[in-house]
Amino acid sequence: MKCVQLFVLFSLEIGVDLSDPVVKLPNGLIRGQKLQTSRLKEFYSFKKIPYAQAPVGTLRFRNPREPLSWAGILDCTTMDVVCYQMFNNLKNQSENCLFLNVYTPDLPESGNGTFPVMVYIHGGGFTEGMSQQYHPQLFVENGVVLVTFNYRLGPFGFLSTQDETIPGNNGLKDQNLALKWVNKNIQLFSGDPQKITIFGHSAGSASVGYHLLNPKPKNLFWAAICQSGSFLGPWAYQRQPRRQAFLTAGFINNMFLERNDSEELLNVLQNVKPETIRLAAEKFYDLILNGTSDDFAAIEGSNWAPTLEIENEDSFISEKMFKLLKNGNIVKVPLMIGLTTEENLSMDHKNFDQNVKKYDEDYRNLVPVDMIGDEEKLIKVGQMIREMYTGGRNFSENIGDAIRFSSDNDMTRPIMKQAEIYSSYAPTYFYQFSYDGQFPGFKLNYPGTGNVSHGEELFYLFDLTRDITTYPKQEQIVRNRLIKLWTNFAKFRNPTPEPMENVSWPQLKVEENHFPYLDIGEKLAIKNFPKKEIYKKWNQLYETLGHDEFDTY
Repeated sequence: MKCVQLFVLFSLEIGVDLSDPVVKLPNGLIRGQKLQTSRLKEFYSFKKIPYAQAPVGTLRFRNPREPLSWAGILDCTTMDVVCYQMFNNLKNQSENCLFLNVYTPDLPESGNGTFPVMVYIHGGGFTEGMSQQYHPQLFVENGVVLVTFNYRLGPFGFLSTQDETIPGNNGLKDQNLALKWVNKNIQLFSGDPQKITIFGHSAGSASVGYHLLNPKPKNLFWAAICQSGSFLGPWAYQRQPRRQAFLTAGFINNMFLERNDSEELLNVLQNVKPETIRLAAEKFYDLILNGTSDDFAAIEGSNWAPTLEIENEDSFISEKMFKLLKNGNIVKVPLMIGLTTEENLSMDHKNFDQNVKKYDEDYRNLVPVDMIGDEEKLIKVGQMIREMYTGGRNFSENIGDAIRFSSDNDMTRPIMKQAEIYSSYAPTYFYQFSYDGQFPGFKLNYPGTGNVSHGEELFYLFDLTRDITTYPKQEQIVRNRLIKLWTNFAKFRNPTPEPMENVSWPQLKVEENHFPYLDIGEKLAIKNFPKKEIYKKWNQLYETLGHDEFDTY
């Protein structure tokens, strides 16, 4: 799923101290900056720290490698590079992009002890996004070290030949190496390596979920937060990576439409310009978007994402996600997870309108790809799904119904199912962000849908450098409320260790009609079972199939 970009790059409204700090890392010295937040809280910023070697040349499509050492003092005051993006012509795109940023309230020489650490994984549909979009101000003001980083995207991060030549998931492996770097080095920035919380939004949230399924690296984090995204979402999984790899390479050299040699493909792709690969991947996306219904179903709305690898010592994930989760083969740390009231409200309507047309033309397009194989049953189940949302009418007759289906299929159902199953193995806190505020800067309403779209909470958490004091007081209340819940969880693995606004957030315990959650709206309120009616209908539909051999849900 191509996520709508939610941010514009702003310059930090900060002051610079001339006595810039120097930190000694195992690989060399780095120079950062001593800065101030808008509330005059001092903190330290270190940007563009290498956590891996540049994945160029023969390292393209390979596992990330530990960074090399450098001489002198490395300037870490500016993050001026992004990983190659699809659908975006930014001039500062580069393969040499595996850097991270550390923002800390203090440094060890002050003697003020250590701080919990929050490592943020950005979203962008695994094809877009960058670390420098996310402002650290509120996190450092609340006594937390914030780390953000870039990871390989699109074909550079997720191309796979499904064999030993290009196993795939290099974007996830980049993330994993960044987490290892944090564990190894964060104490040099007054971070506590025993209190690392990973969190992310959208594809970043699905990434957090994938790390929960990968128990190989031990004790990399002690808690996790998933915001509006799950590895059970159909867009977060690449089902036919080998086919996709060769079709993409076919736009570079058409011999790959006939030849099926992985080593030959790797040799060609390692010897062309990165821009050539990016453009080929975009052409493949256009083929899928405008191709046959079989093409559409093969990827179910996404074209670059994590996939299952062949089993090897470096594989990130090799078994179906739903099975791993159901069997409890997970990293059992406390989890905070949630969604907005209508995730797909602000989607790219050019693409969405084409999907709605496909829904009405062929009911099979409504059915999750891995749900059922029998053709006759497929049509019947598609009709049942349409009945659930429209009462039998076409989706084009009410776009609100189509948006609800899209939100539930991409986000709501997978997120709730992940939370439901995970809660039986580890402490889980579920939320719904329902505050329809002014700070995000847009208002959308359709009959029958919720009013809060994908990513609106990010505008409050990361306090983009607009002056929120010019907005109504309630906007500031919501901002302070969110950052307190999030940083409390990072500190205590409990978002309300003491009641907040007379509310204590209960752990999720799912029963027949019991799904307690925190509603974050005008006020904080404990409520029961979000999206209950439609979620239960989906569960009943899955149960009628008589099997659970799903990858997504």
